[in-house]
Amino acid sequence: MPTQEQPVAQKTGRPTIAVCMIVKNEEKFLAQCLKSVKDATDEIIIVDTGSTDKTVEIAQSFGAKVYHHPWRNSFSEARNHSIGYATCDWILQIDADEALEQSDVPRLHTLIRTPSHNVIYVAIYSDLPGGQAKHYFPRIFRRGKACFHGIVHNQLAFEGNALQSEIKLYHYGYNLPQSEMLKKYKRTGDLLREQVAREPDNIFALANLIRNYRNEYDFDKVIELGEKGLSMPVPQTDAIFKGQRQKISIDLAHAFLNKNLTDRAEQICKQSLDENPQHFDMLLVLGETLFKKGEIHNALNYFKKYLIEKEKENKTPAFNLLASDFYSYEHCAYNHVGECYKRLGLINEAEVAYKKALELSNKEPLYYTNLAHLYLSQNRLDDAENILNLAIERDVTPYQIYLLLGKIYATQKKNEAAIVAMRRSIEANPEKDAFTYTYVINLLIQTNQLKEAEETLDVITPYYPVHLGLQCLREKIKYKNGDREGPVDFILNALRSNTLEGDACLDVSDLCMEIEEYTLAIEALEKHLKTTATPNAMVIANMAACYAKLGKLEPAIYGFKAALQINPSCNFALQNLAILEKKT
Repeated sequence: MPTQEQPVAQKTGRPTIAVCMIVKNEEKFLAQCLKSVKDATDEIIIVDTGSTDKTVEIAQSFGAKVYHHPWRNSFSEARNHSIGYATCDWILQIDADEALEQSDVPRLHTLIRTPSHNVIYVAIYSDLPGGQAKHYFPRIFRRGKACFHGIVHNQLAFEGNALQSEIKLYHYGYNLPQSEMLKKYKRTGDLLREQVAREPDNIFALANLIRNYRNEYDFDKVIELGEKGLSMPVPQTDAIFKGQRQKISIDLAHAFLNKNLTDRAEQICKQSLDENPQHFDMLLVLGETLFKKGEIHNALNYFKKYLIEKEKENKTPAFNLLASDFYSYEHCAYNHVGECYKRLGLINEAEVAYKKALELSNKEPLYYTNLAHLYLSQNRLDDAENILNLAIERDVTPYQIYLLLGKIYATQKKNEAAIVAMRRSIEANPEKDAFTYTYVINLLIQTNQLKEAEETLDVITPYYPVHLGLQCLREKIKYKNGDREGPVDFILNALRSNTLEGDACLDVSDLCMEIEEYTLAIEALEKHLKTTATPNAMVIANMAACYAKLGKLEPAIYGFKAALQINPSCNFALQNLAILEKKT
């Protein structure tokens, strides 16, 4: 047991409060944490379990009392050491990657004066890659009235009554680079597996292990353990047990959804919502499940219900032991609403929803591309271009932004701008994406930059040595350089191949049209239609254009009309049909 020191003097007329922490190599966040609590508390106790960075030096610079204990694979053991060194009336347990909301300090000082309780729950807001999670946890307690249990994701066991509060702690440790998070999940997972092996009926440990598997994308393991967890008998009066059951349910539904088991996901969501009708996470996941099933109206209702319930919560936060991973995900819900409206053909409503998503989260690339695609579906090329350039101005520059912008420039016949955008897409993409290279090379060929086209082709070909589309581009370059016989032989060999099917037929047909072999192009397009389940309006329109080039106007007109039956807004078909009908 630690040696007791003299109690901290009570200079403020209120009970004293100590910050108690355990740390190891926390130099990234520690100063931020200690700055947030230094003036709110009376002493800082830190147990270091083996830091090799500047953690101890930073702690001491804030006047912390630092004690050293070896790490024994138990968070509770280390935390109990830290609270054992405290000499104040109350203890605030905080982690190095957390910070106390400064405006809540007066509330903290008021609540520790109340004699009716020994523990105070706080609201912990965790930054996640897509938003904020929220859960309540007992973090403030009278010295000598509580201790920790559990080797990881430890729980506080305490005497007496607990008080609910909206004192806020901000947690930053879940929004780290993927490589760091995977290390954290591995370390945590090993401890949880050890605990569950020793305590198979401990639903708290099991729920956290399931969550860890979800974070590692091991959805088969989530399903295996999640179904086991939900089969445990539920003590009707145990709120903590029910909270862990809800946590398991959300992870299980999420796993079913990712495995495309949408009926199972829907069943879990609805069972859970029967118990907790306003649970944010379940409302959102059920909406996503129904959307994936094609039940767009029902999905829209659940996304809207999420937004309604969240608006109520924002006005009057309600204490709830159920953690919410999707607590601050209104932007995500609005994006889903936009997707629903788009599928329902309600373009104006979709635009409003997408813009609301962007207003709430202007660093999410998907919201820019979704809005741009919406504009493109309405042939609003300038609006699509403007929204993507806005993303670039805001430094939202994943390769998909440049890729889509390049396509728009190409549609507008701004070929040089399109080439620049596509090259930036290539630079921004860590993967060697054949599609983007193909697009750039085609543009270079169209603008007679044949040397640059061949050099770019030489860069990508080693990564895709048997890619038919890239081979077709090389034949295009040959044709542009005066070789007609070679490309024709290449096409004939491809058409005779038993393996030519699907999109590969489109690569061949594109080459045929480039060298004005329209009869061969029709053969390649027919082969595509035979080997593809869903007819594409542009494929049929290209076939009609080939008939028109051959002077066969009747089948050309028929083909353009057929394309418009599939997609009434196909501009290529509309424009060519109008020209042909004038001729006839």
